[in-house]
Amino acid sequence: MSDELKKLMELLKDPALSNSVRLGILLSLYVIGRTTFTDLQRSTGVSKSSLFMHLQVLEESGLIKVRKVPTLSGPRTIVEITDKGVETLKKYIDLIKKIG
Repeated sequence: MSDELKKLMELLKDPALSNSVRLGILLSLYVIGRTTFTDLQRSTGVSKSSLFMHLQVLEESGLIKVRKVPTLSGPRTIVEITDKGVETLKKYIDLIKKIG
């Protein structure tokens, strides 16, 4: 097994990255930076309760930040990728490129 493949397998042992939905959420946030919970739910097609659970795992790992922001139409939940999330995803993408 190549060294890059070993590193990728090690990276994917992290519970935050071992799920395709969470990886998709991270990739989305990597591209757009930040979004609302509603827009993220719409783009992923994941149920609200499931998305909430995935976001909780990602936030506990320090890869994203979730916060409530007051607006005229009521509070909005904003989700954004952290610096740690960006670094982790860059490492993941780099390993995929090296393997491929």
